[in-house]
Amino acid sequence: MICLCFAYVFVILAFTYGWFRLEKFVLSAEEPKTKVSIIIPARNEEQNITDILYDLLKQTYPKNLFEIIVVDDFSTDNTKNLIKDFINSNLDLKVKLITSESGSPQISGKKQAIKTGLKNSIAELIVTTDADCRVSKNWLSTIIDFYEKKHPKMIVGPVCFLNENTWFKKLQSLEFLSLIASGAGAIEIGLPIMCNGANLAYQKQAFYEVNGFETKNEFVSGDDIFLLLKIRKKWGSSAINFLKNSDAVAYTGAKKSFREYISQRIRWVSKSSGYTDFSIITTALVVYLFNLGLLAGFVLGLFYYDLLHVVLIVFIVKLVIDLPILVGVTKFVRHRKLLWSYLPLQIIYVIYISFMGIFGNFLKFEWKGRKN
Repeated sequence: MICLCFAYVFVILAFTYGWFRLEKFVLSAEEPKTKVSIIIPARNEEQNITDILYDLLKQTYPKNLFEIIVVDDFSTDNTKNLIKDFINSNLDLKVKLITSESGSPQISGKKQAIKTGLKNSIAELIVTTDADCRVSKNWLSTIIDFYEKKHPKMIVGPVCFLNENTWFKKLQSLEFLSLIASGAGAIEIGLPIMCNGANLAYQKQAFYEVNGFETKNEFVSGDDIFLLLKIRKKWGSSAINFLKNSDAVAYTGAKKSFREYISQRIRWVSKSSGYTDFSIITTALVVYLFNLGLLAGFVLGLFYYDLLHVVLIVFIVKLVIDLPILVGVTKFVRHRKLLWSYLPLQIIYVIYISFMGIFGNFLKFEWKGRKN
């Protein structure tokens, strides 16, 4: 356990260093030139789709330089009609509504929807977000200004939960922010291993040069991390940048029920068998085995007092090591009050990740009405 503790401390300190080393990007006053296609895959999003469309309508980025492509992923609700109504009411905005093509066995669902959107796009830069997200009026301007300054193959944007009005949602939000900050820190130290498709930008040409979402195995998710790893392999870690700017945040909602939350996490874990990158496998194993060791140590410590003493010391080390990056990211997204959930999250997380790491690869899950 001591060796695992040292390995865990090293990993978290590295991510923390990367997060605080990241400079906040400041939007310039230069006139933009880049044409952009915003792709939004949508399946049964009648409760959310008009919100994100009106957010995009309010963008400060020149309307003649961007188009919105909403790809309907075979919705069974009123999503398509709401999109059509929006298009008819806002003819000055370039909005396309298309239906996702039938995918190959390896590419289906959201990945196929994005691929369909790419085929119908006319821009050099692709920006993806989700139908249940909200963005600020300077969201697109910030992303493009960053792109025109640095010209990376991929830009990873920050994602944050909003309206955390329950204890359960606050725990989710803090956990999610830890992943966002860790992914950002990893990118800054030259080790991109995480991103989120709810706020992602990449060159269209780069997507096709790495053969898009094609993988050897079928995974429902993977429209983000697998693409990131492909780009990193072809062009190196410098081709991927994290955009640290509060205007660039995409906001989404936490899961309302425990069942939805577990289903989402199983979906995330289900693609882990497809990882072949040494850095991501090593990082995942260190974090998982450390938490599993803590849980096993607590259980055995009930019978062996000396072991319990050691486990408690290691847990305190974890509390101290994990805190700085969470302080930094909650300050960045102006959600400092979430830190009140820090201690209960740490206790629950040890149990949650231990079981999820084991069963996540075997349990079935449901996503957007589809069982997998």
